[in-house]
Amino acid sequence: MFKAIIIGSSGATGSQLFKKLLLNENCDFITTIGRKSSLNGKRNDKVRDLIIPDLLDLSSTKEFWPGNDVFFNCIGTTRAIAGSAQEFVNVEVGISNKAAKMAHKAEIPHATLISAAGVNPNIWAKEWIHPLFYMKTIGQKEQSILQNYTFKYTSIFKPGMLLRLQKKQTWFENFSELAGTGLRVDVLALAMMVNAEKIKKNYKEKSINYFTGNNEIKKTLQNM
Repeated sequence: MFKAIIIGSSGATGSQLFKKLLLNENCDFITTIGRKSSLNGKRNDKVRDLIIPDLLDLSSTKEFWPGNDVFFNCIGTTRAIAGSAQEFVNVEVGISNKAAKMAHKAEIPHATLISAAGVNPNIWAKEWIHPLFYMKTIGQKEQSILQNYTFKYTSIFKPGMLLRLQKKQTWFENFSELAGTGLRVDVLALAMMVNAEKIKKNYKEKSINYFTGNNEIKKTLQNM
């Protein structure tokens, strides 16, 4: 049995992960932290649904971090949604660091984070060169659980293009799914959950695990 805490549970991947954890009999409790309810106002004895106005200030959630087995960082946005380059950094890096700090102080043994293939925190990048800026920013996000705050077990998932299961996919998303270059967010969520279960069942020496590329992520689902 394991207990999980999720930040970003209302996003594309986070919401899928939350649904799967709810149905998982081996997960006996879930804490979600977000700006809106993960339960849409409903009640569930298996869930502590924390709603706060600002994810950059997690002080009000301090008491709920200890006792969890795994911390899932499912925070994710786009520059367009964030509104500016600096706000994009504030969400991806700022919130990730705040959450990692809370998880580290609570001595949660396992941290899991969604990154992307090809990121690098040290590359030269200007805000107006978005592909490089994105790679640098997400690389800095990774550092929240690699260097800034460390954990006994670390899992970083680095998918290619994500298919967000919208009601109407674009032609490119349809093509990517058929060609195998796109990864459905429900598959990513399942892989993250399965990995967390495997680590909980086989606690051993400290380890850092990277799952780079869609095929590598799908391999975690073999022999379920």
